[in-house]
Amino acid sequence: MRKGASGWLAKSMLALLVASFAVWGIGGDMLTSSVGSNVIEVGETQVSLGEFQRDYQRNLNLLSMRLGTQLTQEQARQFGLAQMTINQIASRVLVAEKTRRLGLDTDDETIRSVIRNQPAFRNQFGQFDRFMFEQFLAQNGYSEADYVTIARNNITGEQLFGSLALGVGAAPATLSSTIYGYLGERRSAEYITLLDNNVGFAPAPTDEELEALIKEAPENYTAPEYRKISYLLLTPESVAAETEVTDEELQAQYEANKDQFDVPEKRRVAQMIFETEEAAAAAREKILGGESFADVAMADLQLTTTDIDLGELVRSDLLPELQAPIFSLEEGGVTEPLKTVLGWHLATVTAIEPGEARSFADVRDDLRKELQLQRSHDLLYERAARLEDEFAAGSTLRDAAQTLGLSVVSTDWIDRSGLDKSGTRAEGLPEAAGFLAEAFARLPDDEPEVSELPDGGYYTLSIQEIEEATVRPLAEVKEQATADWQNNWRHSENLKQAEALVNRLNGGETLAAIATEKSLTVETSNPVLRNERAGALSAEALQDLFTLQPGSYGMSANNAGNGVLIYGLKEIVPANAEADKETYEQISGRILNSLNAGIVAEYENHLQKEIGVSVKEELIREYF
Repeated sequence: MRKGASGWLAKSMLALLVASFAVWGIGGDMLTSSVGSNVIEVGETQVSLGEFQRDYQRNLNLLSMRLGTQLTQEQARQFGLAQMTINQIASRVLVAEKTRRLGLDTDDETIRSVIRNQPAFRNQFGQFDRFMFEQFLAQNGYSEADYVTIARNNITGEQLFGSLALGVGAAPATLSSTIYGYLGERRSAEYITLLDNNVGFAPAPTDEELEALIKEAPENYTAPEYRKISYLLLTPESVAAETEVTDEELQAQYEANKDQFDVPEKRRVAQMIFETEEAAAAAREKILGGESFADVAMADLQLTTTDIDLGELVRSDLLPELQAPIFSLEEGGVTEPLKTVLGWHLATVTAIEPGEARSFADVRDDLRKELQLQRSHDLLYERAARLEDEFAAGSTLRDAAQTLGLSVVSTDWIDRSGLDKSGTRAEGLPEAAGFLAEAFARLPDDEPEVSELPDGGYYTLSIQEIEEATVRPLAEVKEQATADWQNNWRHSENLKQAEALVNRLNGGETLAAIATEKSLTVETSNPVLRNERAGALSAEALQDLFTLQPGSYGMSANNAGNGVLIYGLKEIVPANAEADKETYEQISGRILNSLNAGIVAEYENHLQKEIGVSVKEELIREYF
């Protein structure tokens, strides 16, 4: 049900359930607000804030990785990441709750078989590749245990939803053929291009004509709205001097949380997984007989040293069945064959990094930074709260700043992009994505509000003056307006000439004869689908082409906007399902999926009502 598993889960009806949550989301009647540590409840299953935070962070990391940049919390909000996480968790838990109530389950051997048979985890020899599996886990932020749980839930989910589509085995043939015939038809055009510049000399416009042009399209000649803004910034740097921590405070913090500073033991582990216990035992005998672990892995499984290396692990990184045996081995020792849902494991420990009880001296600097950061955020939060109290009591921005000993920053005239009247970026503006948007949404009489910055700081602003967006006087824009008017005149004249030519063509003359008369070349476009790009043909021309009858002609502006196309239908290439079975089957498959999705959506609505889903939206919004 997670994105990382979408390659193979897409074949199951369960993926349709996830899709339906993504499309329709969780209904408003499912969103409530209350207090407590559980943020989502599905039937008898509760999801804690900590569990939600882990899924949210995983989604944030995955999205950041796919976009190639680390998203800030503000950007995550703009992407709706919290709502996406709510949908994922609610969908997953809803299915798990229903399958639990029905007593649906699966055995470890089935899970193992499903995982090992996924194409994404098979190498060029068609064999399960442990390294590819681990790469997948690392890229998607899962442990083995996480993925085993996901696989188990999805298998039982397939049992739950698999029967829903039995009544719809294939998309209706008539519907598939009709839609394919419409989408699969190709057309080509023969055309000529009349450029506006060939119209000739354009007359000089009068001032009245220019005024009319400006009135018709004032946005082209309007100066932007400018504002003068005053604002306060509360940043970690601004309170750094107030966050000193004494050695006594550090010592007390260390003693209260001593266990958290200890470094757990780490072990570098190599592992092989076999289909049977006999094969694992035979490999172990070879190792005990003197062969190296790596040589046996290559001989028996064609795995390289890199393939079998799990890297440095702490105890909790391993499946429960492997933790005690591997962490009780001496360096260089080999476990007995160990059974998990993935198969029969042989493991060896190639290096041991003992755990360490870190002393106060070891952690003093890190602890100081942590406490300073915590105190700086606490101070910032306290200052922000006091600001809000001042505003609630009726204080202006400057009054509140004076009361709290803060400095107000004022800008000169800036536009909504942060540029001054010379087009230069104003210096020192807060980097928050919503700062300028808020600055240009508020009015001078609005009560100031405190907003959060990405680094944990805060800002608040007020509007001092507004210079409304105004149409510039003709004297300032006359040169631009004159050029625009003359271009419009040439295009208008060109359209008149093109319309007369189209009338002649539809009256029986040929495009070749018209082209010769105008010293133009007849060009032919490639046959294209109605939703494809068609070279020189504009989108408007392509749309019109699919309405033309043979022997008729049309006209529209060209792609560049500096001329007119005159075109006629050259060829119609009917859709051919026999020659393009892949596309036909894709369309048919989409229709079937749509029908199935509708069925699943109805069942999903039923499950929501039967089991009940509630989300503490306000609590989630407070943290995310």
